[in-house]
Amino acid sequence: MFQPAVPVRGDAGFTILQPQVRIADSIAPMLVPSLNADVEIDTYRQTPVPLEVVDDFDVESSAVVWEDPKPSISTKLTNAAPVTPIKNFTRRIRTKLAVARCRDYGVGVERLPFALSEIDAARPHNNVRLRMEAGYNWEFPDRAEFFWSKLGGKGPALTLPVESSVDYQDLRLAIEVGGSRFSATTELPLRFIDPKVLGNTGSLGDLVLTAKTLMIDGDSFMLTQVLRNQLATGTAKSGRGNGHASMEPGFVAGYRYSERTMLHSELKLWFPLGGEPDFSGPVLRYGFGVAHVFYETDTFAILPTFEMVGWSVLNAQQTGPLGQIIELDGEDIINLFPGVRLVKDSGGEFGLFEVGVSGATAVTTSHWYETMIRLDLRWTF
Repeated sequence: MFQPAVPVRGDAGFTILQPQVRIADSIAPMLVPSLNADVEIDTYRQTPVPLEVVDDFDVESSAVVWEDPKPSISTKLTNAAPVTPIKNFTRRIRTKLAVARCRDYGVGVERLPFALSEIDAARPHNNVRLRMEAGYNWEFPDRAEFFWSKLGGKGPALTLPVESSVDYQDLRLAIEVGGSRFSATTELPLRFIDPKVLGNTGSLGDLVLTAKTLMIDGDSFMLTQVLRNQLATGTAKSGRGNGHASMEPGFVAGYRYSERTMLHSELKLWFPLGGEPDFSGPVLRYGFGVAHVFYETDTFAILPTFEMVGWSVLNAQQTGPLGQIIELDGEDIINLFPGVRLVKDSGGEFGLFEVGVSGATAVTTSHWYETMIRLDLRWTF
């Protein structure tokens, strides 16, 4: 290391410019001041080393010895010109370094946007899902022609006593394919009906096509436009479909509250196309959910979930217990959906597998199904 010349006076009284030269190995230690933690920077290892003890030292002479972390290497700096010794000078060296805490998160944090079962995921992704669902005590099944078409019309026959409660089981295969900002989903259902009055039946239900478009993709917030289309492929007379097409546009959003917790919400409007005039009507749907990483590793995670979903039936009708027509205007239904999702990453070309278990219960007097249980098997590729 070369230091600029320092003017000193020689024996004859003339000014002499005498540079100070030190040959130091490049791996000599450096002390870098910082703010948070006592450390010494070891340039040989290029890593911060905790500085637990800092000794005081006195400078009694013009010679200072620099020692390298490797004991075999040392250099000595000596000033050739005489200087006045510095006596009783004490200096304490304290260095601090802000050490950023780094953590590698596992597969659970990665799957938070897709953890819920009732509210759609805001982020499009390629996956295949097999859903098994069983609902019990579906009240007034022809209400707004949401589940069945009008009893005695396109729907099942109107009998006395009226079919006012229905159990059902669905087996649905959904395939979602797309890119990072858009996806399309095809859902093929098998529906099995267990009415109280009519006979049991089961076969193909109504086909569902869904398109997602990601509009806002921020670090912590996502907003997606969703369009769900239902086609009348199920037989309305047997109760395996509602006898008409329908559309359900809306928005779903996701907000990352923390690294291990994510909030979800949705707002949609379902309306029939070609339903019974005055009897069918629109249904406003809204919901809120939360997913949290309870446990995770690089290849396995447990994600508990909780959702609250509400429906408001607008300007529609239903068939009453005695066969009479009942007018509906703003009838509200709210369900709670607790659940848990298990995630397993194969770590190879087979992708990622998930098992989701959830249930639902109505918390309002009016309801669709009174209770429901659901099992999801999903493969993400």
